[in-house]
Amino acid sequence: MDILHLCCICSYNLDSGGNDFPSDSILGPYILYRLFNCYDFRDSAASGQKLVYKRRYSLNQNLFYCCMVNAENISNSHIELKGESKRRFKKVYLAILITISIIIVVLIIRRMTRPKFTNAGQHLEHAVTDIVNSNKLIRNCVLYVAKGDGTFTWSGAAGIANQVGQIPMTKETPIYIASITKLYIATAIMKLYEQGSLNLEDPMSKYLTNDLINGLNVFQGKDYSDEITIEQLLSHTSGIPDYYDEEGKDGKTLFWIFKENQQKHWSVEDQIARVKNDLISRSKPGEKAFYSDTNYQLLGKIIEAVTGKPLQTVLKELLFIPLNLRHTWLVGDQTLKDKSSVFIADVFSKNENITTMRSSTFYWADGGIISTVEEEVIFLKSLSTGQIIKPSSLELMHQWHSIKNTGPCKYGFGTMEFAAPSIIFKGLPVWGHSGSTGSFLYYSPGKDLYIAGTINITDKNKTALLMMIRALKLVANDKKQ
Repeated sequence: MDILHLCCICSYNLDSGGNDFPSDSILGPYILYRLFNCYDFRDSAASGQKLVYKRRYSLNQNLFYCCMVNAENISNSHIELKGESKRRFKKVYLAILITISIIIVVLIIRRMTRPKFTNAGQHLEHAVTDIVNSNKLIRNCVLYVAKGDGTFTWSGAAGIANQVGQIPMTKETPIYIASITKLYIATAIMKLYEQGSLNLEDPMSKYLTNDLINGLNVFQGKDYSDEITIEQLLSHTSGIPDYYDEEGKDGKTLFWIFKENQQKHWSVEDQIARVKNDLISRSKPGEKAFYSDTNYQLLGKIIEAVTGKPLQTVLKELLFIPLNLRHTWLVGDQTLKDKSSVFIADVFSKNENITTMRSSTFYWADGGIISTVEEEVIFLKSLSTGQIIKPSSLELMHQWHSIKNTGPCKYGFGTMEFAAPSIIFKGLPVWGHSGSTGSFLYYSPGKDLYIAGTINITDKNKTALLMMIRALKLVANDKKQ
């Protein structure tokens, strides 16, 4: 996680009224932009030494330090300046104090003017409503939080689900869960593995034709495509490029091409052809981890080859029907005539409505499932408690490794683990999956909390992450449940 990301989360955490911070210190990130210089703050008053401000970066660098200031130590410390004039130092020191003072005053005012809540449910209701009202780009939001032991369950929604009909967003409104679909696909693969229908070490060439896979991973002049295993597809260590987010020879990602013509049909074969012709392989199989939607499109093809059935049929038989997920389906499932009139929440990219694009069948095994937040939690709880697959299989899915393009998350088999310092939230790490539409589905083993939600916009994933952490913390710290 980069410093800016961590500082944003810490700031949000402090402002949300959390009580994970020591009461005898003024904590939080005090960001110093474009000051004369940046300094390394070292408080050594406890050892009787003087506090040294040492110049670290040049005037032209726009960097900052996350400072935690202890008021008592500063008041008792002596300051020694090395290599700088006193006048210059005083300007910097004054700027620091003013910056800190302004932030503290703003946080105090916001806390004093914040509505008073008597329980976590009221606070969550306010948070969901506020995220829509305070951000014009977020048209709707839905959230579901539940304790594993059943002692607490809350769900709520805000905004307009369907812009054309001005249909309000509700907690029952179906949503495009985007890449959370990968968690379902990986679970289906593990189910077939338990049944003996496939092995994780099997090469994909055992199930897919040469015409489909040849040329998918040509690295340093050698084609490794027939060596790639199912396990490597699951863990994003295949070295195959991402058909969706990587720029081709035309300088465009397929996401932007989808947006330009939302009506055009793109088959999985079309997507794979683009990978072969326009994109550059990342590494040899098993050498590096790089998030690639192509891996899960191929896993969808493997599931169909192994079972001899369409993917949507397999998902229903293995997951949806056994768990009674009546409001969960794969985009393009022609057998669900009763779903044709159902309004699914609109999805946006900045100000552009991309719902038509999301409803297309080119989102498939990599991100094509539609569900409700309640049914997402039912699925995740069943997965975490051994109702769908064995605990030993889930343990295989949780072989975490770092991955280049997923921010602070680690990856397993179709599962993400988000971890951060406990100062942010003591219920971390959480595991589950996020989606590019601002969707999330996670479980906190430390707090036994399940959470699902979305803000249905592709440009605000950090906002969605912060909302999730805030909601988990509110419920975990609520003493009135």
